[in-house]
Amino acid sequence: MRRAGTPVRRLLLAISAPVAGAVLPGGLAGAGQDMFLTLQSELFTNVTVIDGRGGPPRPSSSVLVWGGRIQGIGAQGSVPAPEGTIVVDLSGSYLIPGFIDAHASPRTTDDLRALLAAGITGVRDGATSLAAFEARGRGGFGEDPVPAVYIGGPVLDAGSGTRGAGPDSEAAAIAEVARQAADGAGFVSVASSVPPSWLVGIARAARRADVPLWADRRDGGWLLALRAGSAVASPLVSGDAELLPESERAPFEALADAGQVPVQAAWLERLDPHGPDVDRAVTALLSNDSALLPLLAGASAPLDCPAEAATCAPLSAAGRTALEAVWPKAEALVQTFHGHGVRLLVGSDAPRTTPWGEGFHREMQLLVEAGIPPLEVLGMATRNGAIALGQLHERGTIEIGKRADFLVLEANPVADIRNARRISLVVVDGRAWTLGPNDTWRRVRFN
Repeated sequence: MRRAGTPVRRLLLAISAPVAGAVLPGGLAGAGQDMFLTLQSELFTNVTVIDGRGGPPRPSSSVLVWGGRIQGIGAQGSVPAPEGTIVVDLSGSYLIPGFIDAHASPRTTDDLRALLAAGITGVRDGATSLAAFEARGRGGFGEDPVPAVYIGGPVLDAGSGTRGAGPDSEAAAIAEVARQAADGAGFVSVASSVPPSWLVGIARAARRADVPLWADRRDGGWLLALRAGSAVASPLVSGDAELLPESERAPFEALADAGQVPVQAAWLERLDPHGPDVDRAVTALLSNDSALLPLLAGASAPLDCPAEAATCAPLSAAGRTALEAVWPKAEALVQTFHGHGVRLLVGSDAPRTTPWGEGFHREMQLLVEAGIPPLEVLGMATRNGAIALGQLHERGTIEIGKRADFLVLEANPVADIRNARRISLVVVDGRAWTLGPNDTWRRVRFN
């Protein structure tokens, strides 16, 4: 058995040559990065595995990879490996599934590279067609790795169609759903411009076509879309008057219409996170088996307003004070949904309100700050995203038979979710990569 006994932190110093300190057969000693066996099996060992399934971390584990798939998992020394397998010692490291960003809009190769640098190996883009995405730079990466992109058809945008497809009637919207499904769309997205009266017909058409409906970010909230059959609710801080106590609905809508205060602050101020109105939303989510996409990083973005965010506008001093004062209610609200067993997703909303990659990690941190244990947040960022995209058979957990898309971290993300940023290696389709100088990807060859 061939051995590469070098920990990751030393591997990264030897990308263009054999791994430093590795014990290699004489025929491969001194070989450069282009000398490798395409179907070589590799055993990543002496590593703590966090498999995304909800169980505790498993120290001193091994993961066997061959042909782009995970072929074996177990305690160190217990995983049978084919003759000639390269053993990669990951002592002190943590191996987790690649992240899935459930809400972003990448358009170029650079966007995708930035997402992958944050450990995102799968991303949902629900607002463009496959043809448009290809035209904007989805192809032609050379050998560079990129995340898997899950694309819906053009978003249903009633009337103008400036954001996608523009049906002018419910019948046209239903026909568009059937057309998108026939074209291979993974889901159907509906903009706020679609009249509420069309939603039931659209949802029925989506069910007939066996594609999920994503009616997220609707003006005035998402309860109506959930009742119609939406597979996802978004965002948590929705501005949905139905989630407020009845006595607070009219005053809130008057303030929102007047634009005198930030809508998020006005809505949170009047919210009872544990009240019966929120309970109805919990019931709607659970009865539909729908997921909730909180987008906390987007809701709180005006507090930080990163320069890279496309539409983030800083709050005034008064607006900042108002939002900070009621933000604990947003945390209490996410705790309520989580406590009732609602399936939560992690999405960045990049580049609308957060920068590429950074917004995803910020979202995980905010979920932890709201009281959700880091281990569960990691499951939301991996397994739950795969469930929502119908991809759990392929990704989202570390299991035999699944794609070898995973991350190697330098520190324990269960102890501190910020350690999820400390990425040593990104493995995509069984191939290991690291980000080198000038943000260029370099293939790590364990030969």
